[in-house]
Amino acid sequence: MNSFPQVQISAERLDVREYRPEDAGLVREAVHAGESLALPPGAPSAADGIAGWLADGAQAPRRSGTGVNLMMLDRAGNRIVGSISLFHVDWEVRSAEIGYGVRADERGKGYATEALAAVSRWALAAGGLQRAWLTANTDNVASVRVAEKAGFTREGTLRRTGLEDDGLHDQALFSLLDDEA
Repeated sequence: MNSFPQVQISAERLDVREYRPEDAGLVREAVHAGESLALPPGAPSAADGIAGWLADGAQAPRRSGTGVNLMMLDRAGNRIVGSISLFHVDWEVRSAEIGYGVRADERGKGYATEALAAVSRWALAAGGLQRAWLTANTDNVASVRVAEKAGFTREGTLRRTGLEDDGLHDQALFSLLDDEA
């Protein structure tokens, strides 16, 4: 089974790294602020689940070789700005999907683009991948722009593949290859 090397990326305004047990205070602040999009899927929504998630759940994709959960941390180190994860890793093909989310009060400031560009380029070099890809609902203009600004190429549209609370959505498929990064 393959896995990623430890992740510690310094971007212009962010440090991007894996979650650690000592991050309980940072995660607790995001949970109390109701910022579920600032944390990866599966993160606790209540304070009593944080320690267990940091000790086990946050590292589950790494242990299984299927991905890695990362936090976008402001340079001062006192606030989670968002999360970005590599998942659906296929080590034979050397490809992975990337997903990201940013706190509501930090959206529109370029943090998602900064993190996506830094993490995808790391994954395509030190991470051992040859292809990074993502999907964004076609009506989510902000997420589509993030992919474009980070240098991803739009490959096409996946029709009615994104299920949201309001129903099915078309999704734009984007990718970045190691010889393009």
